[in-house]
Amino acid sequence: MMNQALYISQPSVTVYRESVAPDGVATSPGVLAKLRVHLPDRPGSLSHFAADIAEVRGNITFFHYDRSVDAGCVVAEALLPDQAALDELNAGLHELRGGVSTASGGPEEFFITAPESVLEVMVRLADTPGSLAAIAELLGAHEANVVYMLYDELLDAEAVDVALATASPQEIGTLLQALNERGYHYRVVYQGNAEQEAASIIGLKLVERFFLRLKGLMPASDVSEVRSLVQSSEELYKDLVEFAAEAGNDLEASDVYETVLTFASRSRGSTGDRFHVVEMPRLDLPGGVSVTGLRLPTSENIYLFDDGEELTLIDAAHGIYYADIKRLMRERGIDPSRVKRIFVTHPDTDHVGTAGYFESEFGTAVFMHPASVDVIANMNRAFGASGGLLRLNMYYTRLSSRFTECRFPAHPRYFSRSGSEVIGGFPVIDEFSIGPLRFEVLESRGGHTPGLVHFLNREFGLLFSSDYLLNVGSLRDQDKQHLGIYRYLVITPNQDPALYREEAQALKDMLLQLDAEASARGVIAYVLPGHGDYYKASDLAESEGKREARR
Repeated sequence: MMNQALYISQPSVTVYRESVAPDGVATSPGVLAKLRVHLPDRPGSLSHFAADIAEVRGNITFFHYDRSVDAGCVVAEALLPDQAALDELNAGLHELRGGVSTASGGPEEFFITAPESVLEVMVRLADTPGSLAAIAELLGAHEANVVYMLYDELLDAEAVDVALATASPQEIGTLLQALNERGYHYRVVYQGNAEQEAASIIGLKLVERFFLRLKGLMPASDVSEVRSLVQSSEELYKDLVEFAAEAGNDLEASDVYETVLTFASRSRGSTGDRFHVVEMPRLDLPGGVSVTGLRLPTSENIYLFDDGEELTLIDAAHGIYYADIKRLMRERGIDPSRVKRIFVTHPDTDHVGTAGYFESEFGTAVFMHPASVDVIANMNRAFGASGGLLRLNMYYTRLSSRFTECRFPAHPRYFSRSGSEVIGGFPVIDEFSIGPLRFEVLESRGGHTPGLVHFLNREFGLLFSSDYLLNVGSLRDQDKQHLGIYRYLVITPNQDPALYREEAQALKDMLLQLDAEASARGVIAYVLPGHGDYYKASDLAESEGKREARR
């Protein structure tokens, strides 16, 4: 009786040679058949399949399985004693088909989370029917999930190359001992260890290589979280490839994952002793109010207002920097519990990530655009938008949130959207004060991301421009690389690039007019962007002049 291997899809069996004499008469029983089957990605599946061939006295002449290419597909070639044996095998394969709906994935799919549990060995075998099934059965008995197997009679009729993953590193030693006790001769090709490059492990899926390398960068997590990350990343990869295909680009999967890894490494590797900020010169404003701009390791800015009584933050940076921001404040004699309000320009993780921590620990009030509630609830920075970037941005939001330990506020307060005034084409939806300074909340039309606002103080010409009008020239190379990572992942960070350019130009025109008015009063207007140093609004006039001169 055949093993219950639960073949997933209709098996492909092709007879391409029978043993015949020159006169056309069969000289001896023998049918050489090529078989292609799909199996569940779990321990024992390959041994069941090999045993089914052995049960009909078939001798395997070729056997290939590579989980990194297709987790469920096996291609084998077997010499069977006669047509009746082939018919019996074929009938059995069809009879046992069922139980799993797809060729890979599914509820029983096996994920490798530790390179220490991976082993690759070259085992010597007797060139007789059933020998490959016997070694596969031994591996299955030790709950070893085969991730790669190659046997080719033409290359070496007495050797099989097999890579496998065990339940624990200790099980590898037990398995090798069992091979010794059974009298097998073998050579260890690879025995995993924590320092080994994941790229050298045969049979690993792309996402597993990525997460094995990423594992050391992330906090300890249980298997369910690792699996969740793998699944998210796998879907991200598929979406990126599909989007690139539609756009006619050649997007290499390895490049994508290296880029994600660089992003994660950059943020997680810049905390604690390696945390550093670029502190911009303090601006002293009327009424005893001061504002200090701080650029964090992954290029995003936060602005700290001190009105003598309480502190106010404009934007909140990645959540992973929360402890470092508090430590930095205390080193400067500032009590972080004085941060009573945070005004968020938009809900990207590099602008909102610490807001939930401040809210939870100190009761800090967090103010956001009302569209942020949908972004947070759906974990998609592009929620409300349409087009090919929607799913890409969803996976980017999920991965970025996990990597950078973003904590969205649990009880945000939303701008009212009740105003009727328009400045420079931007609706004024609300206002707030910091000391004697009054700021108007300008609503973006969605060029960058839904739920984005700018904060404007007209009296002194201060514009917090969020991710518009960036001072790229002040960024270090590694800051630019980080912004480049973001752009690469989602093709463009802007939901509507044409609208983004229109909005940026409208902001410039508005600032130039305000600067002219401020200059008449002896006041210098400033742009305070989300990335890069703040700068004088008059610099915009110079850049506009240079652009016109080039035309």
